[in-house]
Amino acid sequence: MRRQKLLSYAALFFASTAVANAEPISIEGVVSSESFIFQPQYWPNPSVALMDATDIVSGRFDRFVPADNQVLGRFVDPLFTGEGRYRIDLPIVPPGGRLDMNGDGTAALGVFTLVSAPNLSSDSYLEQLEQYGGLFSILLDQTTGAIETGALLLFSEDGAESFPAGWGDDGTWFTQDDPHQNVPQGWSVARLGAEGDVTVETDPRPEINTIEAADAASPDFSGLGYVEAFDALINHLRTHYAYSEFREIDWDAVSATYRPDVEAAAAAGDAGAFFLALNDMALSFEDTHTAASAGFLNAAINSAKQDAELSRFGAGVGAEALVVSDPDAGILPGDRIVVSRVAEGSPAAEAGWTAGTEILAVNGTPVREYLATLPLIEATGVAELQPYLRAPRLFSFSDGAEVSFTFRNAGEQDAQTVQMTAGDYMVPFESSEPEKSAMPIDFSSVGGVAIVSWRNFSDHMLSKIAVLEEALQIEAETGSTGMILDLRGNGGGLVELYQVMASYFFEEDNPMPEQPFDTYAYDMEAGGFVRQFAADRTLHAPRADLAFTGPLVILIDQGCASACEYFTQHLQRLDRAVVVGQHASLGAGGFIDRIAMPEEITFQYTAGRTTFPGSDQPNLEAAGVVPDVRVPVTLETLAAVRSGEDPVMDAAFDVIAALSDPRLKLISTPWIWTMAATTDLEEVEIDAPERYEVTFSEDGGFTMQADCNRVSGDWTLEDSMLTLTPGPATLALCPEPSRGDAFARIMTSSNAIDFNGEDLYIIAEDDEYRVLQLDRSQSVP
Repeated sequence: MRRQKLLSYAALFFASTAVANAEPISIEGVVSSESFIFQPQYWPNPSVALMDATDIVSGRFDRFVPADNQVLGRFVDPLFTGEGRYRIDLPIVPPGGRLDMNGDGTAALGVFTLVSAPNLSSDSYLEQLEQYGGLFSILLDQTTGAIETGALLLFSEDGAESFPAGWGDDGTWFTQDDPHQNVPQGWSVARLGAEGDVTVETDPRPEINTIEAADAASPDFSGLGYVEAFDALINHLRTHYAYSEFREIDWDAVSATYRPDVEAAAAAGDAGAFFLALNDMALSFEDTHTAASAGFLNAAINSAKQDAELSRFGAGVGAEALVVSDPDAGILPGDRIVVSRVAEGSPAAEAGWTAGTEILAVNGTPVREYLATLPLIEATGVAELQPYLRAPRLFSFSDGAEVSFTFRNAGEQDAQTVQMTAGDYMVPFESSEPEKSAMPIDFSSVGGVAIVSWRNFSDHMLSKIAVLEEALQIEAETGSTGMILDLRGNGGGLVELYQVMASYFFEEDNPMPEQPFDTYAYDMEAGGFVRQFAADRTLHAPRADLAFTGPLVILIDQGCASACEYFTQHLQRLDRAVVVGQHASLGAGGFIDRIAMPEEITFQYTAGRTTFPGSDQPNLEAAGVVPDVRVPVTLETLAAVRSGEDPVMDAAFDVIAALSDPRLKLISTPWIWTMAATTDLEEVEIDAPERYEVTFSEDGGFTMQADCNRVSGDWTLEDSMLTLTPGPATLALCPEPSRGDAFARIMTSSNAIDFNGEDLYIIAEDDEYRVLQLDRSQSVP
C-alpha cells in the first residue's frame, strides 16, 4: 500500500545498529488474537513454524511453501488453556529459497515469517491452505498481498547480502527505491515499522509475536447499557455490514424502528425485551448470517422468546401445510399450498380437510400474500425458500383467534370458505426429512456407491478429514462406481475446512482454483469495502493416492448454509459435481463477525461479501445454490420420506448411474493413442500421439486421425464391446515410421474396452498389438 514517506532523510540511509553481537539461536513469543474465531473449536491441532517468505517478499503468490521449507516449533505453554507461548530452535543453515537483494548475482538471503495455524491434515507441517489460514508475524495488505509491517527472520549465508533500511518514495517495501543496509552473516531479525523504519536485531533469543490488524478484534459492547450498546451496534453496522447497499438498508430508519423497544427494555431492565428487539431487527434483514443469540441458561431471555411465540402462534386449527414445488411441471414454491396432515377432532377435520386440500385464502387474503406477512422461522433472502420457512406458521394463531379459510378439497372443482377458532389443536410432530446420522461425519457404501455425510464445517474437523480419507481409501481399493456427499442440513463453518475437503476431489495435474469468487471486506483506511487480494493458487488432494476423480453428486436442502454452500457451488461451477435436491440452499453468502452485547447476547452479522468474479452480483447471498437435478416437493414425496424412503438419495443414485455410463465417458473428450502392449507383452510408447486421435459424437458418429489419414463412420457400444464401422476414409501413404495403419485397423473392428481412471483401454485381438491405451486429448481443457 502506498504511504507517504515519514522517515527523516538520515534514517533512510543509515542502518539501525544491531542490538547485540550474538546470532539468534532460537525465537520465542506468543500466538494470540482478539477475533471470535480464535478458539479451540476453530483452531484444532495448532502448529507453529517458520515459513519461507521469499515468495511473499518477491510478490509471488501462485504457489504454497513445500514442507521442506518450513522450520517447525512447539508450544511451551499451550494455546487457549495457557499463554500460547511457543519456541522455535533455529537450524544452523535453514531450508528455503534465497534472494539476491544486493544485486551481485548471488542469491544468498533467506527470509522467513512466523506462522501459526490449525493443522487440519494432522501431519507435522502446514500443507497448502493451512499456511494462510492462521496468524503471522507480519501483516499483509488486503488488496495487494504485500507486506505492510511486522517481523521477519533473515538468514545471510555470506554476510554480504543487504536488506531494506526503510521504504523509498513509493511507500512500499521491497521496491527499487528502497535504501539498503548490510545484513550480518547468519540469523537476524528484521522488524519493519508501520511508518517505514527497519530495525535489524541479532539478540540470541529474540521475542516475536503474531500480529493482526487493528480492526481484527471482534467488537465488545457488553459493558454498555442497553441503549448505548444498541447505538454502538448501529454505528458499527453502518460501516461494517457487508450488504447495506445490496439490501438498500436505511440505518437511520432501522434505528428509529427498533430503538424505542430498546429504550423501553432499558427503562424496565428487561433483558428478554432487549433480546427480542435485537432479534427482530436481525430477522428484518433476511440475512441468514445475521442473528441475535443468547445462552440456553438465560431464563429471562428464554422466557421472553417463548412468550412472544405463544402470544402470536400458540394455538392452531389442527392442520399441517405443505408448499408444493415441481419446477418441471411449472409449479413454483408458493404457487400451491396444500394440507398434508389433519389432527382428529380439530376444526380442520370438522371442515372436511384431508391430505391434498388446497388452501386458497386466509381471512380473505390470497394465501401467497398472507404467507408473505408471516415471520420467517429462519432468516433467508432466497425468494423460493421464504414460503417454506413461513409455512409452519400458516395454521398457527393466537389462542381463540377467529380465522376464515377459503379452500378446495382434493378432486373437487368448487371452493369453500369456513370459519374456524384457533385452540389447542396442534398436529403431533412428524419429521418431513430423512433420518440423519448423529455422528459428526458418517460413511457407508451402498451398491458400489460411497456415501459420505457430515453436518457442518465447524467442529470435529480432524475427525471429518480422517473419515473422508478412510472413505476415499476404501473407494480406491474397491473401485466404487461413484460418490455421494450428503450435505443436507449442513450449517456451514470454516472456509479453510471446506476448501481442504473439496481438494480431495482434484488431482495435482487438474487442480481446483483456490479463489473462485471475488471477496470484499471493510478497510479502515479506505473507509469502505475493498476487494481482497486473491492469490492465483490451486489446490489438490493432500494425499495423491486418495484423489477421487470419479462421478460425484452433492445433496443439498434448505438447511445447507454458508461454507456448505461455498463447498457445493465451488465444485458445481467447476463441473466437478452434480447437485441434487428439492430446494435451493439457504443463501448465506459472506463472512461473519460477532459482537458481544449486554446480557451475554451475541449479535452476529455479515462482515464480508463475495461476488461472482468481475461482478457486483453476490454469488450466494439471497440466491443460494440451485440444484442441477430437482426432486419435486409433493404429497407423494413427503409420504415416501415418512415411510422411510429417500427420494433425493434415489435421484442421486440415478445421476451416478448416468455419469458412470461408459458412453458418456467416450463422448466426453477426444482420445489420443499414447501407449500399447504388443502380443509379446512389451510396452510401447507412441511417438507423436496427437497424430492418432479418435472423437466419438453423441449421435453415434466418429472421426479418426490415423497419422496422415482420416476416417469417419459410426460407433456402437454393447456390453463393453466397442464397434467402429468405417465410412469415408483417405488412403494416403504416410511417411515412416507410422502406426496409422495399425491404429485404423484395430479401432475399426469390435474390441472390448475398459476404463482405468481417466484412461481408455482397447483390448484387441490383433497379430501386432494386444492392448491400446488412449488418454484424454491434452488439447481439451
